[in-house]
Formats: sequence, C-alpha cells, structure tokens
Amino acid sequence: MAVAAKQKTITSAPQKSSLAGTIPTKKLTKEQLFKTHEGHIKKQNATQTPNGPRAVKQPNLAEAYPASTKSIRDLEIISLSELSVETHHRGKGLIVKVVSPPYIGAGAVSIVEDQWGNVDKLAIYNQGDSAILSGVPEGCIVAIKEPYYVQNGAENDFMICVDHPSDVILLRFTDSIIPEPLRLGPLLKSAAEWRTAGDQAFLERDFPTSVFCYTEALEGLEDDSAKAPVYTKRAGVNLLLGRYDAAKSDALASRTGASTDWKAYYNAGRAAYSLCEYAISKSYFEEALKPNAKGAGGVQKEYERVLARVKEEEEGAYDFAAMHASLSPTSVHIDAGSFLRNTRVADSGFHGRGLFATHPLKAGDLVYVEKATLMPNQYDPARASAALYTLMVRQLCDNPSLADTVLKLFPGSDLLDRYKHTGLEGTIVDGVPIVDVFMIEGIRTTNCFSAPFLSTYDDTKPTYNSAARIMAAKGLWAHSSLMNHSCVPNTMRSFVGDMLICRATRDVQEGQELFQQYVPVKTLVDVRNREFEEGWGFECRCGLCEGERKSDGDKLKKKKEAMLSLEKFLDKKPSSNGKGTIVFPDATIRTVDRMMRQLEELHENEVYEALPRLTLVYPCNWLVDAHRAKKQWGKVVKYSLKVLRNFGFNAVPRDEDPAKLTVDWDPREIYTTSGEVSLMAVHVVASLKRLAEAYAALGHQELAERCVKAARFGYTMVTGFSEDVDALGQ
Repeated sequence: MAVAAKQKTITSAPQKSSLAGTIPTKKLTKEQLFKTHEGHIKKQNATQTPNGPRAVKQPNLAEAYPASTKSIRDLEIISLSELSVETHHRGKGLIVKVVSPPYIGAGAVSIVEDQWGNVDKLAIYNQGDSAILSGVPEGCIVAIKEPYYVQNGAENDFMICVDHPSDVILLRFTDSIIPEPLRLGPLLKSAAEWRTAGDQAFLERDFPTSVFCYTEALEGLEDDSAKAPVYTKRAGVNLLLGRYDAAKSDALASRTGASTDWKAYYNAGRAAYSLCEYAISKSYFEEALKPNAKGAGGVQKEYERVLARVKEEEEGAYDFAAMHASLSPTSVHIDAGSFLRNTRVADSGFHGRGLFATHPLKAGDLVYVEKATLMPNQYDPARASAALYTLMVRQLCDNPSLADTVLKLFPGSDLLDRYKHTGLEGTIVDGVPIVDVFMIEGIRTTNCFSAPFLSTYDDTKPTYNSAARIMAAKGLWAHSSLMNHSCVPNTMRSFVGDMLICRATRDVQEGQELFQQYVPVKTLVDVRNREFEEGWGFECRCGLCEGERKSDGDKLKKKKEAMLSLEKFLDKKPSSNGKGTIVFPDATIRTVDRMMRQLEELHENEVYEALPRLTLVYPCNWLVDAHRAKKQWGKVVKYSLKVLRNFGFNAVPRDEDPAKLTVDWDPREIYTTSGEVSLMAVHVVASLKRLAEAYAALGHQELAERCVKAARFGYTMVTGFSEDVDALGQ
C-alpha cells in the first residue's frame, strides 16, 4: 500500500492541557457531531483521489504509551460519559456501536454510541488494508481496550484515539459480551448464507468482508467435511490479503485425507514460501506432488522455485548480474532466499548481541546475503519512512509469526527509558496479536537501512542522476540489524533491490565479531560519536575512535579549524574555461597543497601512524583531480597513494617518486595486510583506478594492470557483485 507521511515533528513530551485528567463538562452535542462528521465525509468524497497514497499517522515517540495486554473480558466496561481527557484508562474498556460511515484520513474516524445512548468520536489508526477496522462499517460493534481520550483541537471537541491496532477489537454480532441494548443478533441465519455472503464479497473484491463472512460460516458448521471447502476459500482470500500465517493454518485445516488434499498442501506451501520459510514450503509441495495427489501437476513449477531458494540458503549461490537485470523502478523485490550460514548470533562485548563468523573468511568473501524482512516497493524520500512503518505494523498484525524476528530488535534507549518491553508483544489476545506501534517505530528508526534506488552498483555511476540518487527506500533486514557498528568495519554492505549483500573487507578469523558502518562516518571523532549517541545511544570503541581519543585536545581543536578552513577554500569552485572544462590554477593548487601539509602536521605520528587520517581524504582527492587534469602523472601517483594511506591502507609504497617504486608491489595486498583499522570505500577503488591510469602513462604497464585488478576486486566489495570498475567513469 502506498502511503503519504503525516509525521509529527515534536520530539519532546507535549504540554498537558488544563483539562488533563478531568471529565469534560461541555462537549459537542450528538447533532453537532453528526453535522461535522457528515461535512468531513462530503469533503472526502469530493477530493478523494482514486488509488492515491493513503496518509498515515506516524507516532511521536515523545508521546509513547504501551499497548493494552489484557483481554476485553478482563476489563471493567465503562460508559463514554466517564472518559477523562488525556487519560489512558487502564483496567477499563468500552463496547460501542458504530453509528456512522467512516471518514478516512490518516485513520478512520467514526461516530460511536454506547449502551446508555452516549455518543462520541472514535479515531482508529494503523489498521492495514486487510482489516475491516481500516474503515469500520456502520452497524459494527467494537471493543476498545484501555481507551485513550484526547482533545481534538477545537473547543469542546474530543475523541477516543486508538493508536495500537490491537487495542480495538471487532466483535462478532453474537458475542456474549455485547450489552443487550447494542445487540442486533446475527445478520444472517445460517452458515450457508454466510458462505454465500463471503462468495459475494469476494466477487466484489471486498476481501476483508469475505474473510469475516467465511469465519461466521465456519462458526455455524459442525461437520468437518462441510468446513473443509470453506477453509479452502478462506485460505485463498488470506493469501490475496497477505495474511500468510492464517492462509497456512486454513490450508492445513482444509485437509480431509482424500487425494484432493494436494490443494491444501499447495496453498500451505505458497503461504510458507511468502513467509520465506523455504524448507517448510518445500515439504508441503512434496506432499502435494505425491503420486496419489491427483491434479497436482501445476505444483511442479512452484516446487522447482522453492528448490532454488533452498539452494541459495544452503550454498549462497547467486546470479547477482541476473538479479540486477531483473530490477525495474516499479519492481525491486527479488525472488531469492537468504544465505546466513557464515554467521551466528551471540552476545557481544560491545553492545548487546552481535554477529560472528562461523569459519575463516578472506577479504572479498561473501559473508551473507539477506532478503529484506520488510521493505516497501516505494522509492520516495518523502514517504519512505512512513511506508516502512506502515508495512511493519500491517505485517505484524497480519502475520504474528514475524514477531519473534522483528520485536526482539533494539527499539532505542529513548523509548526504553519511557517503558520496557512487556514480553507480551506479538502474543495473541482476543484473537489478534498485541502490536505496540511505538515499539515498532523505535525498532524502525534504530534498525532500518536506506537502500539506494535499484542497486548500489547503479548508485556508484556518475551518470546516475541526482533525482534517482535521493530516491532511497527504507527497509528492515533483521539479521543485518544485529551487527554492531565500527567506523573501520571488517565488512561492507551493498544492495541489489531488496537483497542486502555483505562482503568481508579484510580477512576474518573464525569466531571473530563482524562489524559494519551504521552511517558513513564523520571525519572528526567527537562529531561522529555525537551522532552515534543521539541516534543509537552508544559511544563507539572501534580502533579508530579509541586511537583518535589519544590525540591532544588542543590538536583536535586545531585540526577542526584547519579542516573547516580548507573545506571553505575548496568550496570556491574552480572557474570554467568556457568549454565545460574545469580549470585548476597553479596558485590554487599550491595553496591547497600548503594548507593540506599544515593539516597533516596536526596529526601526531604516535597517534596516527597506523590510523586513517580522514580529514585529509577530501583535499588529497582534490589534488589528484587537479594534477590529473594537467597530466602531471607523477603527482597523481603521489596523492593517490596518500589517499589510500589516509583510509588506513598502510601497505602501500612510502616513496611517492614513481621512478623509485618497487615494481613487484601488488596493490591487492592492501586488503589483507593493512591491519584492523583500514576503511574500505568507493574512493579507494577510484584511487586505484587513478593509479592505474598514471602508471600506464608513466610506462609502468604491469603495475597499472595490477592496480586495475585491485580496483576490480575492491569494486566487488563496494557494489556486492560487479567488477565493472569502468562504471565509475573517468
């Protein structure tokens, strides 16, 4: 479902109103409520865009409150007239009838009435398209658990606000908990009538209502043989709705022991496949393919598909080029399985849990490949966060089996300071899983990744236009989320569609912890650690950060000043010669070289001998480009080697004079002999490519070819699969 963000920007707890904790003495009358509501619906009908993005209310974590974990049957039922403003009525519940059509905005707003004739507004948020409650029809009876009552902005205007989807329950018309004044009795008398109504709703593509009707039909049937075809129908509709847990359960419930059970196993296999349970899916398809399963010939194709997924899971054998070729702007979900066997989850000495190598890995080796646990097929920076949040809530409502994977992820220290996990999130109460939207939003913000449009390979191309470059999608890769951060990690991630590829950037020993960069690191240790503290609540203790903390405080201040001065100077773009070529005046080059040497001198040798010098990368790259434009190849070599050393690759020649270079130097050695604090980046590949060009111009052809091979090898780490270093451009 496409969504439009409607996100509050408040980060601190809002001020309580003067009415907080009190029962309003004056509210809108019943007539005023209906008049205002009807006006909203008329406006909605006049302005509604068919198939347009639906707004979503993203939660403000400063307003976080836990979802109810109690059954409605364990709560004290109160009247609408007893509701207090800005109060979470713990231990209380409401049972009301919907007495108006819904107004659909960021949620579904309806007028409701209780058994005593009181009326009020009910706003239900975060319901998925598969739920009737996403636009609850007039006449339905709903139960609201531990209701939250708020002022709706205007004077005397209040409403019940339901943020957690599990805090509101659609009651069956025959439920004994419904008070007599609200009881309508069954709308249809027999199971056959309910089944027919389900068929009709299916034909009208009202799939949530179809499921509801089939459920009522099943409640009225006692004979298992009569239930089987209804289970089959409901399984099929649940598959269409993406409710794969329910579809699998229904499919298995439809078995009768006859040869026609092949269809039950076929549907169960499809549901398990959609849950990425490939080994289980394989077993179901094998049951469907047994000789006595008449009519199962069409299952063979699905069986062969799941065999490919099982092979990927076991062997990590992928055709990445074919996967990349299959992508399009409207289809980025790749049909592939996750290869995770090279890693295991264990307690980390750094932060909580982490990922560890199950056997030795070489630089460039595939560490793992993970299919996104959840990723919307929506590339729009304005809606990416809202789309992922909405998908997470919907999938956890529709497929409770995901809870064990998703809800164990860290939701952020700020949220845990407000309230802790109850341990009941994801468990079934009153027929629905407990879903805490604030916990989900905390997990999203703390664990999601931004995936570039189509692939990392495309993102490295200079021809990749700026509009595409900002069209990142947000996704959740649960296994990858368990990896801890290092500013100088031993792995690098890349993306092909919704597949995350992780490769080793240096040799890794068995049992060694694996690290990744959460975000591209800032050049100064205090600046980047401020970002880590604000975003994830930790101070980085990687080799680079621990090493740089030994630097003198006064030197750090001077480095910052010198870096800012240099960057400010370089931001004055060189003038053009009028033909589109950038001119690098000699005076400018001399000034940059002087300023960079001054910055170099602020790096203490005893601190930075083996550490990256990230503040020097930008000016070094600028000097490479300047001398390359003038075809001063010896200086291109000099500064390209400096770039590599400034990234911490110390296994490079120290003498920058190309006439004195050791001709047997193999640039690929930088990946295996540079220690634990080198930092792999696309700029390293670009520097190797520039070195190759310079060496070739200077007559060192063999060395140039080695640099090209090293660049191709490094480019595979950067992009995940491609050696086409020419894609980086000139």
